Amino acid sequence: MLAFVSLGFASAALVAAQGTITSAPSPTEISKAKRQASSPLPLTEYTFSYSDVPYQVNPYPVGRGPQSGYNQCNSTTGGPNSECQTLIANNISDFCLWGSPVSNGLIGNVEAEVVAYCTSPKWGARLIPEGAITGLQVMHTSQYTQWTGFIDQTALGLDPTDYGGELDPHGADNLGNPLGGLVFSNDVPTLNGTGLQQVISWNNFVGSGEFCLKLCGPMSYPNYCENRPTGMAEESLMTESYAWLTDAPCARDSFDLIGCAYNMPAAYQNGTFLECDGDLQDVVGTYTGSNGQTTTWSQPSSLPATSTLPWTPRIPASSNCKTYQSSDLFAAYATSSSGAASSTATKGSHSSTARSTGMSGSAAASTGSRAAAAASASTSSSSKSSTSGAWPAANSVAGGLLAGLVAGALAIFA
Repeated sequence: MLAFVSLGFASAALVAAQGTITSAPSPTEISKAKRQASSPLPLTEYTFSYSDVPYQVNPYPVGRGPQSGYNQCNSTTGGPNSECQTLIANNISDFCLWGSPVSNGLIGNVEAEVVAYCTSPKWGARLIPEGAITGLQVMHTSQYTQWTGFIDQTALGLDPTDYGGELDPHGADNLGNPLGGLVFSNDVPTLNGTGLQQVISWNNFVGSGEFCLKLCGPMSYPNYCENRPTGMAEESLMTESYAWLTDAPCARDSFDLIGCAYNMPAAYQNGTFLECDGDLQDVVGTYTGSNGQTTTWSQPSSLPATSTLPWTPRIPASSNCKTYQSSDLFAAYATSSSGAASSTATKGSHSSTARSTGMSGSAAASTGSRAAAAASASTSSSSKSSTSGAWPAANSVAGGLLAGLVAGALAIFA
């Protein structure tokens, strides 16, 4: 009897020392922990501080993986052969765009492998040559920051005739284009903290000599970077059954065929370089007709080049604009010995066969609306080695906890 009493006191003391006993993990938690050990999460579920970015976010040979490049980019990785897949965008003279890792690439062929091309050499990426960008407007709004303009797209390694396409952190499998691609900025509204902060929601179109990049804050609603019809719930992108592994239509951008002019309406003016404050754009696909009725347009599965869309996007008003010269965009070149590096891609070669689906309709739509955009703007402007790896470092605590849950569960049910 004494032995049992002693054991009881010992057990009580142990419980008091350890605190609350954690219940056994649920089957869902066990399944998720096992999956995380061998396959990637949706790209938007990875969060890192800039100093803790792993070598690769997606080193897993699952589906389209592993990613082709790397995320740890610095002075040792910069140059014409850089495979950096961490994009930085801060202001008019310090930003990057996604481009092809090979010469004469087509976005439809290389979207999973695109790499960062930057106006500054300090991010360990490839360089956009001075003069390649021939027109630019940067808009700072209450919900997003946006870069729009014209570019010689061969400076991004792209075929000059490519109609292009969209890049974002989703894709049909929610693993992103590029796979494992990260974005950071020090100037996105509603982001907490100072310095470079990770941007979870973003998108980038490039093609037909035109580009647009938008970074959205985490509190943005509607999410101006995802371009889905209003009312499509965020939760529809992922369920406990991990529907993100399937080719679910809800995982795609709903307006990825209509290009910059409709997804990011702005003052697309060649020869001008402006940085402004701006009003918010309309939700993509929602417009008010001549009869005053609000209509939501749904993008078809394909869009011929001869397509005419039923509306012209409203160009948001801008204010407090500051004008720059082309040379101002590349001021960092003058202080860097690497400024003369060529941006020509030399890695391997990809097929340059024509893209079977995609941006042909976008090119027509973008071209058709450009004149309207310029006209509207004129009236509103016054107003490292191994590619294999373990669970990413920044998630090591969560990974350890989940591993512990699995181990505990196995011990309990053994």
